Amino acid sequence: MSVPIQQEQMKQDQLMAPEHDTWLKYWDELSVDYGEYMPELSKQTFFEAVTNPSETFTEWFSGFSMFFFHQIAENMQIIFWLLLFLVIGSILQILHQSFSHQAAAEVSPLVLTGLLLMTVIKSIQKCLEYFYDALHMMGDFLYALLPLYMASITFSGGPASSAVSYPIMLAMIHFSMLLLKTVIIPLFILAIFFDLANTFSSSFNTGKFAAFCRQLGLWILGLSAVISTTILSVQTVTASVADGVAAKSLKTMVGTFIPFVGKVVSDTADLLLASSVLAKNAIGLAGACLLLMIVLFPAIKILVIALMYRLSAVVMEPVGHPSLIQAVDAVSKGLFHIGAALLFICCNFFLAIIILLFVSNIPLMIR
Repeated sequence: MSVPIQQEQMKQDQLMAPEHDTWLKYWDELSVDYGEYMPELSKQTFFEAVTNPSETFTEWFSGFSMFFFHQIAENMQIIFWLLLFLVIGSILQILHQSFSHQAAAEVSPLVLTGLLLMTVIKSIQKCLEYFYDALHMMGDFLYALLPLYMASITFSGGPASSAVSYPIMLAMIHFSMLLLKTVIIPLFILAIFFDLANTFSSSFNTGKFAAFCRQLGLWILGLSAVISTTILSVQTVTASVADGVAAKSLKTMVGTFIPFVGKVVSDTADLLLASSVLAKNAIGLAGACLLLMIVLFPAIKILVIALMYRLSAVVMEPVGHPSLIQAVDAVSKGLFHIGAALLFICCNFFLAIIILLFVSNIPLMIR
C-alpha cells in the first residue's frame, strides 16, 4: 500500500472515531430544524463536502436563498402592520388642522405611537430570542469542539500549541459571550429606545445618548475581537515554532542515535504525524463551517425582520408621518446592529479556528 493511501486511511479512521459525535451532533440538530434548506450529508460525506466545497456550493446557495425568501414571506405581516400605522399617521397628520386645540390634536398620535411600540417590542423580543438561542448553541458547540480539536493538534505534533491556545480560546469564548449578553446587546437596545424617545418627544432630546450607546457598543465589540485575536495569534505562533524545533531535533536524534531501526521509526512517526495533520485540518475546517451554519440561519431571521422595518420606512417616506418614519427607521438600524453583532462574533471565532488551523501546521513545515 502506497504512503498517500495509508495516510488517507489513517485520516479517515481518526475522523470516524466516535468521540467526534459530541460536536457533530449539532449538525444533526441543524438538519432537524433546517433540513429542507441543507444538503443531505452523513458524517463521512460532511467532511468530504467541507474539504471539497465546490461540489455542494450550489445546494448551499439555493438553500440559503430559499430560507431568505421564506423568512420574508413569513414576516410580511410586519410590513402590513407598519404600513397601516404609517398610513393612519399620515391621515391623522392631515386631519390635525381640524382641531382647534393642540392637546386634542396630540391624542391620536399618542395612541398610534403606543400601537407602534407594541409591534416594535414584539419584534425586538423575537430578535433577542433568535440571538440568545444562537449564542448559547454556538458556545455549547465550541465547548464540545475545542477539546477534540486541541487533542488533534497535539497528536499532529503541536503539544505546546494546544497547551497555549486552549486556555486562550476558552477565555475568549467566555469573555465574548459575557460581554455580548451583559454590555453590547443592552447598549444596542438602549440606543433603539433612546432613538424612539428622541423621535416621539420634541422637548426631550436623546439622539446623542442613542448615538453614544451605539458607538460604545461597536467600539467594545471591535476592540475585544482585535485584542483576543492578536493575543491568540502571537502566543500560538511562538508555541508552534517551539513545537517544530523540538520535533525536528527529536527526529534527528532518533534517526542518528538509534542503530538499525532509527530511520524506520522516524519515517513511521512522520507518516503518523502527516495523517494526524490531515485529520486535524479536516476537523478544523468542518468545525469552522458548522459554526457558520449554526449562526447564519438565526442571523438571517434577525436581518430579515430589520429589513422589513427598513422597507416600510423607505416606502412610506414620501407621504408618511415624519416622526413615525424616523421611529421605524431607528428600530431597523438597531436590529441590524444586533444581527451584525451575532455575525461578527461568529466570524471572530471562525477566524480563531482558522488561525489555529494554519499556525498549527508550522511544526510540519519546520520538520
